[in-house]
Amino acid sequence: MYSPADAPPPPEPDSAPTTATVTGEGPAGWRITCIVRLDGPLARVLTESAPLLEILDTLPGAALRAATLFRADTGGETPKPFTPSMRRALRDTLVTELLGHLPAVRGAAAPTELIGETIEYMIELSGTRVESREVTHGVVIADVFTDKPRLVFEYPADLRPAKRAPLLFDGQRSLLLVDKQGHARFLAVEFVESGSLVAEATGRLGGLGLFLRADRTIWVFVGGQPLLLRRGAHWTAFPLELTAFVASLIGGGRAAGIVVQAAYILSARAQGAILAIVDDRDSLEGIVAPKDRYDLRNEFDHPAMRPETRLHHLIDADDLDAQTLARLAGLDGATIVDRDADLLAYGAIVNSSDSQQEGARTAAAKSLSQTADVVLMVSQDGDITVFHAGTAVATLLGRRPGT
Repeated sequence: MYSPADAPPPPEPDSAPTTATVTGEGPAGWRITCIVRLDGPLARVLTESAPLLEILDTLPGAALRAATLFRADTGGETPKPFTPSMRRALRDTLVTELLGHLPAVRGAAAPTELIGETIEYMIELSGTRVESREVTHGVVIADVFTDKPRLVFEYPADLRPAKRAPLLFDGQRSLLLVDKQGHARFLAVEFVESGSLVAEATGRLGGLGLFLRADRTIWVFVGGQPLLLRRGAHWTAFPLELTAFVASLIGGGRAAGIVVQAAYILSARAQGAILAIVDDRDSLEGIVAPKDRYDLRNEFDHPAMRPETRLHHLIDADDLDAQTLARLAGLDGATIVDRDADLLAYGAIVNSSDSQQEGARTAAAKSLSQTADVVLMVSQDGDITVFHAGTAVATLLGRRPGT
């Protein structure tokens, strides 16, 4: 919204958790007020997610800074429309400004120039092959070094000429740590035992993590959690779109955000899983065996317990979070929660008569979705398929043909 610079500022909109406003300088003689407001399912998702609220609060200011960088002096003439390449650049610049000023990242003191160069380098690498392999790359920008580097190695400028360098920092078995001055400092190898290496590193060290996958998506991690995703030159707040969709299918409850985050964590690890949300836990009777029911673990006499039921008593899932849910869902079988994200079952075997015609995991997910409100199936390729009422209604992060 534009207003004359010498006029009183426009009235601010009503304060709400899902509204953010910033006013700044516009073209000569004007000021700009940027208002971001979310309604409907997205509003419900935001109120339950602190990282997404931080994104919302930071977004208007990032938009004004990006607009300033792209504003040209037209000399009073009508400005030319943006080309597709300019729109892509504007989106990447907006995300760079957002990450450079996000409270959760600010502690890393990573300048926007370094963040922008890192994103640009990963875009350059996306879709390339080295030694007949799809290139992946992982880097964490963190302010954890107190000494000066023995050798100044600028990132990513000094890495570009070394064509095979990305193979050393693939983000799955190894990653590169970069200080806030943009100096490559340390190669972390086998930090964890899965493809969630970049996420795990940001959880332990802080800072900002970026991971280029073989499917050409760029993942952004903060505090061990996925935050943003770039796919097809477009960015999305990581769990926002899918969480809003799942929330609309289940009609509310905290399960949508936790289940979707767990699905994305498993997708980053390329680990297959089935996650389901049900409204009525009694509907699982006859679908899931009692031995797999975590919520029924106290209804058996201890001497009569099967080994699987005894195992339930060793797991503390009373306050379920996405990381715990992802670990449980990594076991063979289905993991099921109710709308309030209370764990009902994990490692559950779901029988399906269609398993002869399609994969066992797909058949089980489709069958379970006839009882559950929604089922998310994560494949070993990393794609996430949403099933509802026995039908696949959406697929995200699937590999595109030829990639």
